[in-house]
Amino acid sequence: MRKLAALCVASLALVAGVFVEAQASPVAPPAASSATSEKLARFFERTKGMTRVVLASDVWESIHAGRNRYFVVDVRPADEFAKGHVPGAISLPIDVLFRPASLAKLPSSRTPMILLVCQSGHVESMALGGLAALGYEPYVMRFGMVGWNAETKLKAGSPDQEPDTVRGVGGPIER
Repeated sequence: MRKLAALCVASLALVAGVFVEAQASPVAPPAASSATSEKLARFFERTKGMTRVVLASDVWESIHAGRNRYFVVDVRPADEFAKGHVPGAISLPIDVLFRPASLAKLPSSRTPMILLVCQSGHVESMALGGLAALGYEPYVMRFGMVGWNAETKLKAGSPDQEPDTVRGVGGPIER
């Protein structure tokens, strides 16, 4: 028991020492190139710090009308993409999005607009910041695939679902 107590005290002392050392010498942030900082600053100056959001219903209408203005990039893991995605979207999971081969797949001009999609909107917002720092002009889809499934007539991953029915808490809701 004494050995266990001594071990616990030693462990706590070690952890406390590391904690004190970490507080005393904070890690310096990585140096960003001035060009990257400037691109990001200009992007957020133009957007006034607001995330540029596109409604899923607007994306659906654009696709359905045959005049798709969006280059949809799904940043979810490949297995989630395989379960259902926006028609015409490409899968570039966020863990590979910033690799040169993935970036080469993105349009270099502002037309069509790059539209980022994830499950709920969080990961696509992270991807937006990274792409903006690289000089792209991305948008995000409001609420990601959750928004898509709630706002559109085409439910991702549900081929047997009636087109005008939204399923969720409380059962189906007819539109």
